[in-house]
Amino acid sequence: MVQKRNLTKEKIIQTAFSLADEIGLNQVTFQKLAEKLGIKYPSLYNHFDNMDNLKIEMTKYLLKGLNLKLMERLVGKSGEAAVREYAYVYREFAFENRTAYGLFMNIPSTEDEEVMRLAKGTTGMIRQVLDFYIKDETLIIHKSRALRSLLHGFVSSCFLGYFQGSVNLEDSFQLMIDDFILSLSKE
Repeated sequence: MVQKRNLTKEKIIQTAFSLADEIGLNQVTFQKLAEKLGIKYPSLYNHFDNMDNLKIEMTKYLLKGLNLKLMERLVGKSGEAAVREYAYVYREFAFENRTAYGLFMNIPSTEDEEVMRLAKGTTGMIRQVLDFYIKDETLIIHKSRALRSLLHGFVSSCFLGYFQGSVNLEDSFQLMIDDFILSLSKE
């Protein structure tokens, strides 16, 4: 039983992620979350307006975690090493937060100012990495979109079970990143 004084937004969010891993994100309700926390569900309204509000807060929590991990791992890196690090951190983060990643990709970044700011932080790091290669702002945006699409496509296809067969998945990922880096050096 979680005592009320220990009930924080962060504890609720972490428990919501845990519950989502067990039963699926779309099955999480305030009632089920309260049961897992050992509280009465109306108590959750002291922290969140509704499930949509909780999901937005979960997205913020996730984006903050991703941005922190990216910042930590990109320190002192540039060029090819930075592109690779960004790609690997993104993929690792998605796999470590598999259920939450679905949420991350389904909350429109334009509906909440903080989600928008945090998403811009994530893309801003890509742009800084790409600035090593490219000085044209429009081209940086195109290449940033390309990298994000490559990473999201790879992660999503893995999650959906599309990459089967005898060819090593890690080799495929490395080749994809190699090809992206090669495209940068041609600019």
